[in-house]
Amino acid sequence: MINSKRVEILNIRLEQLTNQRNQLDTRQHRLRLRKSNEQKLMLNSFFKSVNNDLFVAQANSDDRISLKLASDSWGEIVSYTLDTRWDRDDDGERIKETNLYHNGSRFKDFSDYILKEAKARMLFMEIAIANDEEIISKWTEIENKYDKLIMSFYPKMRELNDAISSQSKDISELEEEMLFSKLTKGIEFSKSERGRLPELEVRYDWNISRIKSLKVLNRTTSGKSADLQITQKSQRWDDKTDSYIDTEENTTFEKVRWNKVKDLLRNAQYNNQIV
Repeated sequence: MINSKRVEILNIRLEQLTNQRNQLDTRQHRLRLRKSNEQKLMLNSFFKSVNNDLFVAQANSDDRISLKLASDSWGEIVSYTLDTRWDRDDDGERIKETNLYHNGSRFKDFSDYILKEAKARMLFMEIAIANDEEIISKWTEIENKYDKLIMSFYPKMRELNDAISSQSKDISELEEEMLFSKLTKGIEFSKSERGRLPELEVRYDWNISRIKSLKVLNRTTSGKSADLQITQKSQRWDDKTDSYIDTEENTTFEKVRWNKVKDLLRNAQYNNQIV
C-alpha cells in the first residue's frame, strides 16, 4: 500500500514536470513562428514594388520569395532564395549563399503580356541583386534576435528533462520492486475472452502455454533472469470415465529472462487475466 502511494505521488510530480517542459516547448514554438513570420514580412517588403494586377511577389517561406502570376499562386516565374545550413558555421552564420531561380515560362501567342512579364521579371531580379547583402543582414538580424530568446530556454529544458528522466526511473524501479514482491507470492491467471491461458518463452526455442499460475522462486543478482515455478493446465485421458479430464502440472524453470516474464504479465493485464 505504501509503495502504491509512492508511485502515485511520483506520477503526479512527473506530470507536473512534463507540463512545465511542454509549456517551454510551446513558448519556443511560438517564437519560431514569430521569427519565420517576421522574416517573410521582411522579404515581402523588399519586393512590394513589383506587385500589380498581373504579378505579385510573395514569400513562400522565411527563406524564399517568388514572382508569380496574380491569378496563379502555384506557378513561379522567378525566385530568390537564401540557402541555409541546419546549424551555424564557425562564424555563427546560417546562410550559405543566395540564389536566383529563373526558369521562365512558355507562351503560345505573342502579345503585350510577354513584355509586361519580362519587365516584372527583370525588376524582381534587379531588386534581389541590388538588395542581396541588406536582405542577408536583416534576415540574420531577425534570426539572431529570436534564436537568442529560444536558446535562453535550453538550460531550463535540460533541467526539466533530467528531472523527468530521474522521476521516470524512480517510478520504474518502484514498480519493478512491487512486481517482484507480488510474483514471489504467486499470481494466478484466468482464461482470456478467446478461452486461452497465458504462454511464456522460457527459452529462445521453447514456449510453454496454458499457464494457470506463476511464482518467482529466485532472481539473479543482475535481475536479468529468474527461477520460476509454473502451474500448467492440461488434459489426460481417463479410462474410468472414458473421457479427458483436467489436470495441473507444476514445473520449475531456471533462469528465465525477466523481460519475458514482464511481457507475459503486460499481456495478461491487458486481457484482464490476472486473478
